[in-house]
Amino acid sequence: MAGGGGGDVSRAQQPGRGERRGHRQKAAWLPLDIIIAEIAARSDPATLVRCAATCRDARRHIAEDPSLLGRLRLRDTERFVLPLLRGHLAGITTYTGGEKTDVYMVDTTIAADATRLVKATFAEADQTMRSVVSMDSRGGLVLVRATTTTTQNNTHYQRQLLVCNLATRRCLALPPEPAFPYAYWSTDWSTCGVQYVLLIGGRDDEGGDGAAAAVSRPFQVLKSTLVLSQYRTYRCLLVHTFSSEHGAWSPLTEIPTPNLHGSSGKRYGRPLVVGDVVHWLYLTDSGSYMLMLHVRAARVNVTALPVSFPRDGKNIQYDRRHQYLLATSTAGGNPVVLVADADRISAWEQSKHTKMWKPRPQVVIENETILGFKDDVLAELLEKERRWGKRKHVPELLWFGERSGAVLLQIDVYCLLWLDLHSKKIVRCFSPDRRMQVYCPYEVDLSSWVPTFSNAVTL
Repeated sequence: MAGGGGGDVSRAQQPGRGERRGHRQKAAWLPLDIIIAEIAARSDPATLVRCAATCRDARRHIAEDPSLLGRLRLRDTERFVLPLLRGHLAGITTYTGGEKTDVYMVDTTIAADATRLVKATFAEADQTMRSVVSMDSRGGLVLVRATTTTTQNNTHYQRQLLVCNLATRRCLALPPEPAFPYAYWSTDWSTCGVQYVLLIGGRDDEGGDGAAAAVSRPFQVLKSTLVLSQYRTYRCLLVHTFSSEHGAWSPLTEIPTPNLHGSSGKRYGRPLVVGDVVHWLYLTDSGSYMLMLHVRAARVNVTALPVSFPRDGKNIQYDRRHQYLLATSTAGGNPVVLVADADRISAWEQSKHTKMWKPRPQVVIENETILGFKDDVLAELLEKERRWGKRKHVPELLWFGERSGAVLLQIDVYCLLWLDLHSKKIVRCFSPDRRMQVYCPYEVDLSSWVPTFSNAVTL
């Protein structure tokens, strides 16, 4: 049709007068992998995430396809994404038929004011696990340490490390971990305990083969301990590394730390991972330090915090004790040290230009603001403090979500709160009705933003 262009509009062909509708040819269904591949090739990561949220098969396919994992990247890599935080992992101990500790995930995604308890299953059919502890979690994977027995021999206990993907319910048992040499346990040295860190990625970042294929992601497990001594040349960091690429533990790596002074000390808070650098906070009898391990280069840097950094001492009153936690100001940004006392939570930051620690902290949130969050449990605690003149509560800093920017606080025994570091506000409060040991946050990867869990028990 001239001018109007109406003749260019295509219309669905109507069945003929003598043609029955039931005899029309049905459209063929495309396989799911072809559909997802086309979406991944022609769209951005956000669209691929929405595709993963459509059904369980789509989520599982995207989470297990190494070629698709590499496409899932945040457009703004410095932005915290709170929905990536699914909840946290905790342990509950029962005493029926002997003492046993199981790992649960406190799922906080169902509603703003509700949680549910999801039991995590790690053992094979012929294994029984006791004393299960979640050591670390990152990128949707969980590092678990457990004591196992088999159905053939239930009296032989074996300590085992496993890396598990809760979204796909797949686990990989690591080979027996090497022990640190006993030469370091003497009166001339002291250690700050053994620390395990789970790292995601490696040279086979796109998925890898071998051990990485079992959990759909390449990973490394660091086992480390810091050796302190009055002798400068004896201070060092001892490291063993398990790589999913090689499927084995590395030989012992001994990295000198002469600039970390002190003959005794303690590690505070959880380790912080930024890129391929692992950060620890150590307070020794000589100073306060942040130790940074560059994993690929096997190199250690040590920075001393200012003398004004708050520390507990023998003459400090009990209600003025401190809590410490490492965090970042932005996702993948510079590390900060969060310090909580009876009045507020503060952040000790580094200068952007000199990388030296600033002598004074920035206030993150006042404790009165925390207790002012609209929640019945917090209101009851605040009323007790005012009525009975009880000491002020020091918020316990349990963990920091490196991708979500959330800090889990605990006040009293049963009151847990989320502090959003981006907004510096309390965004959630919940009170489990049973005692549990909080382990670590569970942040999902973009590929499993909406994973499916089962065996849920509502709290």
